[in-house]
Amino acid sequence: MVTKYQVKVICGPEVYDKNKKADANSKFRLDSSIEVTHVKVVTEDKSSKLSRIKKFLLMSWRLCKEAKKNIKKGDHVLMVTNPFPLITMMGHLKSHRDFTLSVLVHDIMPESLYTDMHIPGAVYPMVESVFNKAYSSTDLLISIGRDMSEILERKCKRFKHQPRIEVIENWADVINIIPKDREAGNKVVIQYAGNIGNAQGVGEFVDVLHDAGCENIEFSIWGTGGGETGVKEKVAEYGMQNLVTFNGPYFRSQQNDVLNDCDMALVRLVEGMYGLGVPSKSYNILAAGKPILYIGEKGTEIWRMLDENGNGVCFEPNDTDGLRKYLQALDVNSIAKLKEMGQISRRLAEEKYSEEIILKKFVVLV
Repeated sequence: MVTKYQVKVICGPEVYDKNKKADANSKFRLDSSIEVTHVKVVTEDKSSKLSRIKKFLLMSWRLCKEAKKNIKKGDHVLMVTNPFPLITMMGHLKSHRDFTLSVLVHDIMPESLYTDMHIPGAVYPMVESVFNKAYSSTDLLISIGRDMSEILERKCKRFKHQPRIEVIENWADVINIIPKDREAGNKVVIQYAGNIGNAQGVGEFVDVLHDAGCENIEFSIWGTGGGETGVKEKVAEYGMQNLVTFNGPYFRSQQNDVLNDCDMALVRLVEGMYGLGVPSKSYNILAAGKPILYIGEKGTEIWRMLDENGNGVCFEPNDTDGLRKYLQALDVNSIAKLKEMGQISRRLAEEKYSEEIILKKFVVLV
């Protein structure tokens, strides 16, 4: 963007989770011409819905306050959808100040909130109307998947002003993440790496793995989140400690080693998430040259990508019988086929989803 604009950034703190540390080995660097303003962190209790909502509201207010100070008439503003109340505040600010507003939509609100935080049904229609109006007040909505574009079109269609809706997928880090062979063992290693929350359904996968009685599979979990304790309790209840490993959080600089330490990567979205988000982890899995075991609704962006290219297998969340049979059929003899599928993943990452290719789309559109 610095080749096209004078760039200013308003964002939260570098480390927003008190349980995480800054990555001293991070290779991420900002251009020296970019001016950055950090707003103060808001602490939260992840187990408390009220605490989380308070954090989102306060962070949004702080970010919007800085936006009011910095945004001038004629500016181009690119924002993301987290914290979620910010889009409503920025839509209001845009109505009083003449600037171009583009939104990179990673999560669709309030639908994602209903899935994750379970907004009361009586309140939901009012909240939905507020967010739909905010989306429609923008100039450009950048979705990260074709299914998401469908949802955005539906949300904006009743309003007079219709924003442009374009798809720019997440990118794969093909420079720092390179495929490498894992030391062969006597099990197929399926890995989940990322946030362990309600929408990811890691516990449900453990249920199926238990029902399948698979001694031929090791399930390796990297990451942390609000659902981690529940998954650990489930593993202990099932007596699956020898099949499921918890490796804890990891730094971005460790991704190459982490993502390569498996034969297949799990990407899962619970039912009801159609068009509400695209798991960004999928693209660095492609970079690592791994096939994807995707569990989610048919027609979602990752489903379409895997179906079109043959670099993974897909199951709908309620198809537990099909998933169980697939897992039971996996053994060390399956690894050669998984490697072939992984080669397709890497080729896709290089030819369609590289950082260079994706970022050029932003420069053209915004």
